[in-house]
Order: sequence, then C-alpha cells, then structure tokens
Amino acid sequence: MSLQDAVDYAEGHNYNYLKSEKDVEAAKQLVKEKMAYGFPQINAKIDYKDNIARPVSLLPGEFVGQPGQDVEIQFGTRYNANVGGSLTQLIFSGEYLIGLKASKKFFERTNVEFFKNKVALKKQVAESYYNVLATQEALRVIDSTFKTTDKLYQETKQVFEAGMAEDTDVDQLELLVENLKASHTNFVNQLGVAEAFLKFYLGMESSDSIVLTDNINTLIDNSKNSLMLQQQFDYRNNPDYSVMFKQKEISAMQVDLAKSAYWPSLLANLNAGTNAQRDTWDFFDTKGKWYFSAFWGVTMKIPILSGGQRMAKVKQAKIAFDQINLMEKQLITRLQLQYQTTRNEYLNAYQVLQNKRKNKAVAQKIYRKTQEKYINGMAGSLDILNTHTQFLTAENQYITASLSFLKAAAAFESILTKIQDQ
Repeated sequence: MSLQDAVDYAEGHNYNYLKSEKDVEAAKQLVKEKMAYGFPQINAKIDYKDNIARPVSLLPGEFVGQPGQDVEIQFGTRYNANVGGSLTQLIFSGEYLIGLKASKKFFERTNVEFFKNKVALKKQVAESYYNVLATQEALRVIDSTFKTTDKLYQETKQVFEAGMAEDTDVDQLELLVENLKASHTNFVNQLGVAEAFLKFYLGMESSDSIVLTDNINTLIDNSKNSLMLQQQFDYRNNPDYSVMFKQKEISAMQVDLAKSAYWPSLLANLNAGTNAQRDTWDFFDTKGKWYFSAFWGVTMKIPILSGGQRMAKVKQAKIAFDQINLMEKQLITRLQLQYQTTRNEYLNAYQVLQNKRKNKAVAQKIYRKTQEKYINGMAGSLDILNTHTQFLTAENQYITASLSFLKAAAAFESILTKIQDQ
C-alpha cells in the first residue's frame, strides 16, 4: 500500500469511520421521523369482550310490577365486538415546525462531524504509516552497519589470532557487534508494534500482512509544500468550527422550541367503527347486525398555566445558548493558536531536518574514512567505536527529524483543511 492506498482502504474499513457513516444514516432517518409527525396518522383497532360474568344491577320492583322488592337484572350481552379506525392530522404545532428544522440542522451537523472524522482518520493513518517507515529505516541502518562491522570484527579477529593485533581491538569490535544485535532486536519489536497500530487504524486484522510501497524520502519531498505556507487560515472554514457553528444553530432552535410550548396546537381527527353484541357467538353470521358509527372533530390545545415549567425550560435553553457562545469564542482562539503553533512546528521541523541530513552525511563520511584508516593500521579500535557511535547517533537523529517533519506536515495540512474540500 502507498500512503494514499492506506487512506482509501481505511475509509472503507476503519471502525470509527464506519460508525460515523452510520451516524449520518441515523440522522437522516431522524429527519424522516420528525417529518412523519406532520403526515396523516391512520390507526385501526379491534376490540373483543367475553362477559363471562356480567355485572348485576338492582332495580326497584315497582318498575317491573313487583312493589316492595328489589329485582336483580343484568344489562348487555355476553359477547361484544368492535372494529374501528381513526385518522388524525396535525394542522398546526409550533413544536413540530421548530423540531423539524432542528432535526435538519442536526443532520447537517452530523455530516460535518463525518467530514471532521475523515480528516482526523487521514492524519492518524499518515502518522502510523510514517512510524512504520521510520522504524523500517532505522532497522535498515542497523542491519547494514552490522554487516560491515561484523566483517571488520571477523577480519580483526583473524589478525589477532595471527598475533598482529591487540585483544582490546577484538573486544571493542565484538562489543559493537553485540550492541547492534541488541538494537536489531529492539527495532524488530518496535516495528511489530508500529505495524499493529497501522493495521488497527486501517481496520485490518492483526493476522493480515501489509507492505508499504512509499519510502520516507519521497514522502518528505511531497511534504515540502510551499503552497501550505502561502495559504491563509480562516477559522470559519475549519471542520471543528463548522461543527460548533451547527451546534450553535441547534442551540438557538432549542430556545425557540422551548418558547413554542406557549403556542396552541390544532389537531383534526376522524373516527369510524362498527360494533356488534351477541348472546351467542355468531359474529360471522350474515344475519347478525353490526352497528356503524362515525364522527369527526377538531382539537385545540391552549397552554394556560404550567406552574413555571415552561418558563424554566426557556431559561435553561437560553443558558445553554450562552454557553455555546462562550465555547465558540474559546474555540476560535484555540484554532488560531493551533494554526500558529502547527505552522511554526512545520517550519522548525524542516530546518531541523536539513541540519540533521547534513550531520548524517558528515558522520557517515567520518565513519567510512575511520574504517579505512583502521584497516590500514592508521586508527585504533577506540576510534572505530567513537565514530561508529557518532554515525548511529546521526542516523537516528535524522530518522527522528524525518518523522517529526512528516508528522508536523500532516498536522499543518489538517488544520488548513477546509470544510468545502469535502
């Protein structure tokens, strides 16, 4: 995978990215749910009762020709069935209208958050990719140095056995070889950890294998982008601010929603049904009668007194809106500071990289010439040890500077990413 291949792969497999996609889908369905409240609502109902023990009522005997006695009587039939339907239509509701607008703003905010997560994922994948490349480069340097040092050690050992070299020379070189072996083991372990993190951000299984096709020097050249330095920073185009701005709009609508609780609502309804009463269970007998009934009406709810609940909700919504305004100001300041910081870190990292590249070339030259002098008997093992340490230090510092520059470039590119770029 190239770096771009890795980013593309992550956008189809990263767990957080896939979750963000589901959040967008859920927000879209939320808008549909809120809209549905304003559409006609139709419901049907079937009701069946078996009066296994009908209630008994007492009537004065005078009503049935038995004066002075209470007569027991049961009203109704044993079996009752009702089949009906209702249609309701919301005509006006302030809470519905504002709630619908708020749900659309929530969907817009979710879309912006999705883009924000996409930018963050690109940065995470890039940094993990850089970590793997840097560790591979360090391992390459160790392995290549080990080959030349081990060869020099074997040759010195033979010279010592021939009685033409001191044992301290052999011991010094043996110490270098063992240190390189230990460093090799350490970097192999670090590489395993770096690859594990990269696979995690890509959404790959730990058992999957991956080969990186970009090299660190090419990525460094690609990151030397003078256009980034010329680009003006506008916090209003930043994904973080866009999320905050959408949240501010939602918060303002929450204030309106709380106020709309004072408004009346109007609802129309239509009900129709049929019922039957039987003393024998013969509801499907065509001779039995069913009695149809229907009505329509309009209901208006007028809020009058809530004991201060509505007023308290309005005040809470206003306080939340004020908090959002404070958070917005704080975010603007933080984004401007973050821009200045990442820009300076990018410039500093580039200067450090240039310096470490020169140091590496000089240290490599010194180490190579010291090896030649040692072979010709013009330098001792201590010289080899010192220049070897100097060379490895310069190499490690260059790799560290390369990694710092690439990460600084990724951070700078991230803060400059505009929401329109989606």
